[in-house]
Amino acid sequence: MSQQSKRVRFDNAVVIFANLDMPDTYFGDPGAHKVTVAVDGVIQKKIDDAHGELGGEGKIAGYKVDEDKGTTMTFKTSVYAKDGVKKFPRQFNRNKMPLESQPERNDVINIITVAKQTSVNKAKYTTFYLDAIQLVEKNSVDDAPFDNLDPQEEVFPEVKDLPPTNNKVMAKQEDDRLPWED
Repeated sequence: MSQQSKRVRFDNAVVIFANLDMPDTYFGDPGAHKVTVAVDGVIQKKIDDAHGELGGEGKIAGYKVDEDKGTTMTFKTSVYAKDGVKKFPRQFNRNKMPLESQPERNDVINIITVAKQTSVNKAKYTTFYLDAIQLVEKNSVDDAPFDNLDPQEEVFPEVKDLPPTNNKVMAKQEDDRLPWED
């Protein structure tokens, strides 16, 4: 197995999912910090080039192709989680200042990885270990869709004149007063 490694930078990657504020412990403790991004043609070429330069043996760890969801790549590291660090410390904004919170779905980031040939149970992989991320563009939305409704508009106008389906439910609702109601 080759111990050769290569730094690979991926620019303008669109975030699908991230576990950077807390490690993902689904597969056990201490877990891993990770970010999953959509793979476009530029990212695909960089993945393929690095895989080839490192020997091109085996699969690419974290690489998934799904007919419905498209192609994604997950970059992860457990280095900080093993030391008990909850928040991935190498998250930066465009001014190279630390981020307060992780990038979310649809945000655009730059990623620095260290690619290396690895072996698990005799199976060979090219693994891209997460080294750092930089938020380029914030596209995620924190608002719920109902936040933008006009409060004067009726949300469900088609049901406003219909009687309740169960009279016992309505009777119960009339009897249950909240503590601050007279």
